[in-house]
Amino acid sequence: QTSVCCSLIRRHTYIPKRILIAAMRLCLFSFTVCQAACLRTIYVEYEDSSQGHFEFGRSVGEAVRDVIRTSWADDAELKSMEEWVESDAGRQIYSDFVANSNESFPLYMKEVEGMAAGAGVSLTRLLVNQLREEFSQWISTSRLQGHCTDAYAVNTTGGVTAIGHNDDWGVYWRNATYFVIASALDSNGAVKFRFGSWVYPGYLPGMQLNWNSHGLIWTVNSLFPKSYRSSGVGTAWVARHMAEASSIDDLIARAADPRVSTAMNYNLGNLNLKQLWNLEVTTGGRKALRQILGPYVHANQFKLMDVEQFPEPSSEHRQTRWNELKPNDIHGIRAFLADRKDDRYPVWRNKTGGDDCFTEVTGLFDLERRTLAVWTAPALGAPLMELPLDFVGGRSASTLVV
Repeated sequence: QTSVCCSLIRRHTYIPKRILIAAMRLCLFSFTVCQAACLRTIYVEYEDSSQGHFEFGRSVGEAVRDVIRTSWADDAELKSMEEWVESDAGRQIYSDFVANSNESFPLYMKEVEGMAAGAGVSLTRLLVNQLREEFSQWISTSRLQGHCTDAYAVNTTGGVTAIGHNDDWGVYWRNATYFVIASALDSNGAVKFRFGSWVYPGYLPGMQLNWNSHGLIWTVNSLFPKSYRSSGVGTAWVARHMAEASSIDDLIARAADPRVSTAMNYNLGNLNLKQLWNLEVTTGGRKALRQILGPYVHANQFKLMDVEQFPEPSSEHRQTRWNELKPNDIHGIRAFLADRKDDRYPVWRNKTGGDDCFTEVTGLFDLERRTLAVWTAPALGAPLMELPLDFVGGRSASTLVV
């Protein structure tokens, strides 16, 4: 037996900018398991202007102030990176990344500034947080960790088009993540576009589970090329830029920004055409694209491009387990993403064996049903939340499934 508890955290109205936030904590309590799984969903309207983007960031920062400050209090990874950017080795690299990202995307830098103000943390700390993916390449104490697994199922005769995504990180953040569902307004208050994103504490939206009102969906996996740059645009800013893409070609072009300093894998979908693609982007925006027409998996090693890369043992083990199962339906990819048969490097990760990551969330984009289902535990039972990918009545209303 289960019960559902929802409570309104906060609502702001800024006049005349019409930036509105309603942050709602969504809790699912079980009488048979003595714990609660909670995600927050933050609804924001913001004017697509410099001040509007600042207020957007500030509203999110205020809504999750406690989450950001608590989760970062004992974050050893963040602390080591903050120390590194104050060193002779890291100071110039940090300055160049910040300057390049600000020059390329000044409106998103305003969001970072606003988030710092709203959360009551230093701007430097927020900026270092955005650049974790880049800085991990230099910090010896932060071994390169393979973050995330994506499993595709495409079966036209069976009516299946789906991407399942495990989002992994080396910091335990299962209770610290949240959704941001945003509407960008023009100066007259009319909606220009909307997007939704599942977000780690203090990050710009766009990096993990994402969708927008142009019928696009995407997720992200880390890649580790041996050739990378000490300056350029941070991938967090690139991901935020992707949230505003208007077509699949536009989404690909934004992901393959020539100013990017390192690599990422993107799992892309067109909700209206029910089509899926895998996109690898490496240093300088070089890319390879493949349309996915059947079962497929991508972890944290290049598969489409011949790029010299660092080894990542967890990815090799996850690929091996996929080769054993190779599902091509919804039930199968859920079972694969929940799999823990490999004691040393499981697919669903809990910092066990030789692994050093946690699976923070599992998300399943079902393009046939036009939904995103979410689990914070192995995806074997009913999802914690299910969100429609269509923005009805101004928002993508979340539904707790019990």
